[in-house]
Amino acid sequence: MKYTPTQYALALYDITESAEPTKRREVIRDFLDSVTKNDALNILPDIIREFEHLSDTKGDIHQVTISTPERLSTEAVEKKLPFKGKVRALRDVRLIGGAVIEVDDLRINNSIRNRLDRARETFTK
Repeated sequence: MKYTPTQYALALYDITESAEPTKRREVIRDFLDSVTKNDALNILPDIIREFEHLSDTKGDIHQVTISTPERLSTEAVEKKLPFKGKVRALRDVRLIGGAVIEVDDLRINNSIRNRLDRARETFTK
């Protein structure tokens, strides 16, 4: 029987949560043996991605991506957040100024580039 990456991730999450911290390494090793026996090593990156997503969701941790024309420290951004988040700070000089902030599925584009594009569309209509 074939299992999906989501099913593997859920199983891994459940067994690591219920295992004692000192036994987690052994539990993960056993899990990887099972994945190998089921000939599913090719989907291991998907399993890891699903596991991280599940772990973040259960831990109420949000994925935050902030793009700015200047480099930002992820630690500085994390301190400003009113919630727990994994921050990725990207540098994009095309934005000219401002920022594009993504929190989970919400995207806020407050960049100068976006404002100039909207103004150009308005004037060319």
